[in-house]
This record gives sequence, structure tokens and C-alpha cells, in this order.
Amino acid sequence: MKKPLLLLVLLASLSIKGFSQESIIKEFAEPRRSTRWMNPLCFYPSTLRMINISQDPKFNELVNDIEKVLIYTLDSATIASKTYGDFLSNYENEGYEEYISLYGKQKVKVIGKEDEYVGVIAAEENAMCFYLRGSIPFAKIPELIQSFQSDNLLPMITDQFK
Repeated sequence: MKKPLLLLVLLASLSIKGFSQESIIKEFAEPRRSTRWMNPLCFYPSTLRMINISQDPKFNELVNDIEKVLIYTLDSATIASKTYGDFLSNYENEGYEEYISLYGKQKVKVIGKEDEYVGVIAAEENAMCFYLRGSIPFAKIPELIQSFQSDNLLPMITDQFK
């Protein structure tokens, strides 16, 4: 009797971990999301492979170990106030470490812990934040960026990165 109960509690605690970390970005982005997309974009490996129109095997290999990606476009008030990076401090308090920081015409900041990554990509007129759960082969990210800049992905996705 105790073993099944212990197993159930263990499984529940593992699933709560993903939800609790994802909830930080949801609490920040939900009230601040842009009307450009009615809902945040949510991708799983199967949907990530679907946007790969040319069926490039390198792209499919890159996204294969990604469990989930949430992308929120942020509203103009959040962009104007430049508060889009504020929620990242909540993740840093949870032990997330900085992976990427770029400043210039576009600001990019990505932090992560184990197989979870959170970030902000902002320019003067638009900003988005994202949550990614899964494994990323960082050495292959330049290939992914090249794919986003080509016409091999659905226009709805590529238009957001121009």
C-alpha cells in the first residue's frame, strides 16, 4: 500500500516542478500579451516539425528533444515601459543562470536551469518572451536561426522574427 502511494507522490512532485516554473512566465505574460495573437503560441516536437515545410532533417533533429515551447508577444505598454525583463529575476531567484545576453537594436536575454530555458527578445516596436522545456544542442543554434531566416518555415512564424 505504501509503495504505490509513494510512487504517486513522486510522480506528482515531478509534474508540479514543470508547472511551477512555467507559471512564472504565464503570470507575467498573460495580462501583458499583445492582441496580435489571441493566445500564446505553444509548440511541441510534432508541431515544431510541421512548421519545417522543406522537411530539413537538421531542423527536425534540432527540435527533437524539445518538450514544449511557449511564446508570448507582449503589448505596446510593456514594450514602452521596458518591463519585459522583470519576470526573469523571479527565475534567477529559482537558480536559473544566464546563458545569453545581447544588447543593441535588439535585446536578447536567455536564462536556464537544467532543461528549462526562459528568455526575452525585444526591439523598439515589438517584444516577446518564451519558455522552453527540453534539451537544446546549443552548437546547432546558428543552423536554427538560418532556418528561421529562410522561407522554409511557415510565414506566420518567420514574420515575427523579422
